Amino acid sequence: MTLTSNASTGNVLVGESITFILTLTSSDSTYSSQTVRLYGTWLSGTEWPFEFTDPDGDEIYEATIDVPKDGTATVYLFVDCSGACTGGASNTISVYGRSDPRYTTVDGDDISGNPASSENATNPTEITITAVNAYTVDVTAESTSASSSNKVYQGETTVWRYTVTNTGWNDDTYDFSVSTTANGWTLTTGLSNGLETKGQSNTVATHSHTGEITITPFSGAAPGTYTVSISATSSNGASDSDTFSVVLPEPDLEIKATDISFSHTSAWITARGNSQVVTITAKVRNNGGSVDSAGNSVTNVDVWFTVDGSTVGTVQYVSSLDHGEEETVSVSYKPNRPHSDSETGLPVKVMVDQYNNLDGSKPEDKAIKESDETNNEASTTFKVVRIKTANPSFYLGFTALTASVGAAVLLSRYYRSEDEE
Repeated sequence: MTLTSNASTGNVLVGESITFILTLTSSDSTYSSQTVRLYGTWLSGTEWPFEFTDPDGDEIYEATIDVPKDGTATVYLFVDCSGACTGGASNTISVYGRSDPRYTTVDGDDISGNPASSENATNPTEITITAVNAYTVDVTAESTSASSSNKVYQGETTVWRYTVTNTGWNDDTYDFSVSTTANGWTLTTGLSNGLETKGQSNTVATHSHTGEITITPFSGAAPGTYTVSISATSSNGASDSDTFSVVLPEPDLEIKATDISFSHTSAWITARGNSQVVTITAKVRNNGGSVDSAGNSVTNVDVWFTVDGSTVGTVQYVSSLDHGEEETVSVSYKPNRPHSDSETGLPVKVMVDQYNNLDGSKPEDKAIKESDETNNEASTTFKVVRIKTANPSFYLGFTALTASVGAAVLLSRYYRSEDEE
């Protein structure tokens, strides 16, 4: 006696039922029929309601059926997805039967044994059933923005991607909403309401869509860490949401040694103290936000140049410096001494955002509170050499004239020698 099923797997909606067709086949040619009693065991140990029925859906008494000699019999396995049968769960039932011969005597009496105590068991048939929900949805936001960062900035629009997936069995339609714990920000969901998405029952369809949230903090937004929430709600009542954190950083004004340049590679100074005028140029930038935690905007940013520890000219000011912006400022400098033999050049320093009496030795002295207060100054050196002549222009001109005359004399001698030969 063998037992087979029309399917080894199946999906069932929560609250509904599924039926499998079982076939018992007898290869015995001795007895007129065999009585088979069917059994089912859930391998997980978690019971889902089931019964064996006839074609009309009526439960078979004691799960027992007669299989004729060299014939087949059909039984239906009915599984009801209720109770412990919940969406997303899978369970495997092992079905088998025990058989006992039945034969008819010459007197017409039926003689049969008890299949329940029989040692003649069929092969087990395993059927895995997965419970699915009619309407469920999953919303998953990416861990960082499209630019691979978790930072946002005042007045700038940042794109953040998320995926909405119809995890339910049936087709569904979704509406979207996005919110944040910050005030006054502009946000969009990136997907239109009424989005139709195929259910998991359609194995060849696309079940997911990707949306792009846009996040734009207003120009005066305060620095901090904020939460953004994206939600999807189906027309059939399913919903899901996901949250992520964004950081609106403090300003971060920066200047590096490589940002300092000079109009000359070096300068001279005469014995009388006359010297060249050199332009010192510096680039300053803002790597952070445009408003600090005290509400101060990055405007009228002071830039201070010193050479040999003394201020050069007057403090320069940058009118505004928003995130990612870079400005160039410069001052004119006239050296008053040459660098010594022990120096590589005169020490030059440029500082930004010093504010309080141009000291800035303490964070509270700063005009603008920053995420990094250690990158507000940069240093380099500039070579200044002393020349002996009191008039460097005459000296350089005379030197050049002497070199030219020497070259002319050499050429004259060369051509005269050629003519004599």
